[in-house]
Amino acid sequence: MTKDTLYQAKAANAFLVTRGPHSLRIVKESLAKADSEEAVWSDPFSLAEKNGATYRVWETTASYEGHPVRLIVVESSALDQRKGNTLEKERAKEAELLGQEQAHWHRHPFSCREDAEQALSSLKASLRPRFHRVEAGIEETVRPKKRRGRPKKGAEPETETVYTIRLGIEFDQEAWEQAKRKASRFVLVTTVPEEWKGQRMDGKEILALYKGQISVEMNFSFLKDPFFTDEIYVKKPERVAVLGYLFLLALALYRVFQRRVRQFITPERPLKGAGGRKLTRPTGQAIFQLFAYVKVVLLELPDGQLQRSLGKPLTYEQRRILQGLGMDEGIYV
Repeated sequence: MTKDTLYQAKAANAFLVTRGPHSLRIVKESLAKADSEEAVWSDPFSLAEKNGATYRVWETTASYEGHPVRLIVVESSALDQRKGNTLEKERAKEAELLGQEQAHWHRHPFSCREDAEQALSSLKASLRPRFHRVEAGIEETVRPKKRRGRPKKGAEPETETVYTIRLGIEFDQEAWEQAKRKASRFVLVTTVPEEWKGQRMDGKEILALYKGQISVEMNFSFLKDPFFTDEIYVKKPERVAVLGYLFLLALALYRVFQRRVRQFITPERPLKGAGGRKLTRPTGQAIFQLFAYVKVVLLELPDGQLQRSLGKPLTYEQRRILQGLGMDEGIYV
């Protein structure tokens, strides 16, 4: 998101919904405020029909490059895998370093309590564990004093007092869960007003808009495919534009076709796709694959007329799709 982006959206009389980078000052401030006691989060909700992630949102406002914007802090129950792996590595590294500190101070006791207390104070100041609770203290031990050579017969053994720094390390489950919650948060920046065309556009609606854009972007993936756009055999720019409109028209027909088929495909009656896969939300491409090998035979009759017939009967799934679309095998013959 840049200043130019905001101006362009405003000039086009359009609204902006984008994910704010964590490097942005207003995003950092909103994430910090979201942890305060004054922040009132929404109740958990889900955007998927089932087995989907749940979300909580909290909203604030700010100004960016002179433009008022809304900031929607979103917390997801589904932690991004990369962030989860990073947290796990940090936790393991911290546990390893604490273990090394624990072993180091166990092997190096002090002869003077003051030196031990000074080292303990420095150690407490340097330790900043995120995922562990550390209790540090000084243990006083009286032990036989080691001397060179063989002790004299009947001599009383000499003793010495040493002071050892002991570290008690315990995994902090609450801090771990809090770190995962923070890692699962992101901020949406939007210029959409709180009410638009009579509809209340709260944080949940803004999140639904943002999540819905992936379905639009996936529709245009074939337009970016080199198979279609690598070489265009037209000379004039006007014809390139016309070809682009034809692509968009084909995309619209493809989406309508896919939507109509999905209307009669249910989890109780899934579509059996290629390879025997059960499809409850088949894509247009998966549907077309079922008809890829339909063969039409042309027969020339004695009177010279041509008769069309299917090479073999349509399968149950093929007939089911055609019937759902209001067609039958007559479209082939």
